[in-house]
Amino acid sequence: MSGQIHLKSALVLFYILVHLHWSCTEDICFGEDCKNKDVYDKTVSAIPEKLKDGATEIFFVNSKISVIPKGAFSKNPQIKKIEFLGTSTTSIEVRAFEGLPDITTIEISGTNVTSLPVGVFEDLINLDKLVLKRNRIRSLENGLFDDLKMLQELSLHMNEISSIEEGTFDSLENLTLLHLAKNKISSVSTSLFSKLKNLRIFRLYDNQLTSMPDGIFDHLPDLTEIALQGNKISFIKPDLFPHKSNLVKLFLDHNLLTELQQDLFVGFSSLKTLTLHNNQLIHLPTVLFGEMPKMTELSLSHNNLTDLPTGVFSPLKKLKKLDLSSNQFSMISKDFFEGLEKLSDLNLQNNNIKSLKTEDFEKLQSLTTLRLGNNKLQSLPGDIFDALPKLNKLYLYKNPWQCDCNLLEFFEWITNNKDKIKSKPSEVCESPKNLENQPISSLTEEQLICLTTLPIVSTTTSTTAVPTTTTTLQTTTTPAPTTIPVTTQTTTTQTTTQVITTTTPTTQLTTLLPTTTTPPTTTATTTALTTSSVPTTASTTTLQPTTAHMTTTLIPATSTSTVQTTIATTSATTTILIPTIITSQKTTATSLPPSTTTRTTTEPFLSTHSSFICTSSPQPILSSPTPTHKKSSCKELMIYYTTMLLVEICCTLVLAKITYSLYCSLEQRETLHTQVNLTHFSYTKSIILRPVEETAAL
Repeated sequence: MSGQIHLKSALVLFYILVHLHWSCTEDICFGEDCKNKDVYDKTVSAIPEKLKDGATEIFFVNSKISVIPKGAFSKNPQIKKIEFLGTSTTSIEVRAFEGLPDITTIEISGTNVTSLPVGVFEDLINLDKLVLKRNRIRSLENGLFDDLKMLQELSLHMNEISSIEEGTFDSLENLTLLHLAKNKISSVSTSLFSKLKNLRIFRLYDNQLTSMPDGIFDHLPDLTEIALQGNKISFIKPDLFPHKSNLVKLFLDHNLLTELQQDLFVGFSSLKTLTLHNNQLIHLPTVLFGEMPKMTELSLSHNNLTDLPTGVFSPLKKLKKLDLSSNQFSMISKDFFEGLEKLSDLNLQNNNIKSLKTEDFEKLQSLTTLRLGNNKLQSLPGDIFDALPKLNKLYLYKNPWQCDCNLLEFFEWITNNKDKIKSKPSEVCESPKNLENQPISSLTEEQLICLTTLPIVSTTTSTTAVPTTTTTLQTTTTPAPTTIPVTTQTTTTQTTTQVITTTTPTTQLTTLLPTTTTPPTTTATTTALTTSSVPTTASTTTLQPTTAHMTTTLIPATSTSTVQTTIATTSATTTILIPTIITSQKTTATSLPPSTTTRTTTEPFLSTHSSFICTSSPQPILSSPTPTHKKSSCKELMIYYTTMLLVEICCTLVLAKITYSLYCSLEQRETLHTQVNLTHFSYTKSIILRPVEETAAL
């Protein structure tokens, strides 16, 4: 509270000093310094009866005067100007200023006066300026200003006025300025100001108005300034301002306007200043402005605009300053600025602009100042400002700049035009992380790189459930007797003969014929083989309408490999016999659970189970003949999987051959390493001589 009191006192003192400066013609003067001025300070608690001789202007500054009594200045008829500034005055009596026929100015400001009685300004026929600002006046009564026929300026702003009686201003026919701002006025009538024929300046800003009544300005043809900002007005009718040609200043900012009517500002040929900022405008009509040859400034900041009609500003040929800041623009178009050849200052900061195109500003040849700060810009084209030859002030602060290879061209422009960038603080990187918060101007081209990210491949395995009703072909394989060849092993000096017999793996082939039209599903498991086999299979499948018989003939293939070696070499003869297998199938209709496709491999035998899913009707296969195209489909699937089996066998054979060749190579190398070096050979023979006993034979 004490801080507020000190602040108020400081403001009062500042106002007094400024006011005294204006009051004196040349320099500020007190007491004897100015012969026609008399100043009383806070030591005075009552108005003196006799003032200084020759004084025509009286000032009471912070005086302790609580009441201005009736006829307070009647003994000083020469007074022309009286001011009470920051005094302790709480009331003013009726006819307080009587006996002052020449007075022209009265000001009572910064006091605690709450009301003005009717008759307080009686007989002041020459008064032309009445200032009653920054008091606590709450209402104005009819008849209060009836005797002020010559009054030209009436200032009642910064009070607590909430009600004004009808007819209060009717006698003020010569009034040119009416200042009612910063009060608590919530409504006014159409006729309240209708008698003010000469009114030029109308200020009703910072009140609580929600609308302006129809015809309120109809009888005010000379208005040059209308100030309605700081209210709660949500709608303005197109005919609110009938006398448009003389209006120079129109203030509509800080209201609740959500839309503007078509052609609302057409016909304002003298308008120089229009403020529409701090409203809730969402869009503008296609035609909003007419020809305004004197319009130099326009503010639409702090609204909710996301787009603008093409050429909406084109009638404003002389516009030099356009403020579109603090809106919701995410993009800008060159059509926004059509016809603004004279525009020198464009403010687009505090929007959501994410990108700009090279041609967006090409029509603004006179632009010298461009503000793009606090948007969502990550990069800009390198030649975006080439169309602005007069640009010398550019603001780009608080944008999420992405400092990578995409910024290279604009980085080069920044490097060559550092004198044009006026941002404080400077532009800094937001990404990547290693360059975060670093000024762009401090970077090098080598730091502006783009990282390549490899794509992530996602594999999805689908599981298909086959219906439970299936027809199974049971395959019974009866192998022919296997002939085991007789192997004779002959051993010679340092020679070894080995016979290796390899049995061909038995292949079991299972074919499933489901009764549904489910696409085939095959799951293959890769098996590493360690055996050598060269099977050749030729399959023939015959399907009958009721019984399916399948005959599979496996043609044997024999592979013989002989290796002859010399001393310390093993000679191995390998014989592979593949028996001829005659397979007969018997088909029966059974009901099985959902089928699965598996392939199982064991060593050294390869067991493969393949599932063939053929398209058929839901009816049992034995009940009706199978259509020809379904037979063909099954046959094609059989051929396809048979071919796949042959390919696998060939691949297995190649792998076995490579493995065997590698084995032979390793075996030969091992043999060479086991040879005995007989270069140094020694032979020792020991002889023991013993006496020979001769035995005589008898």
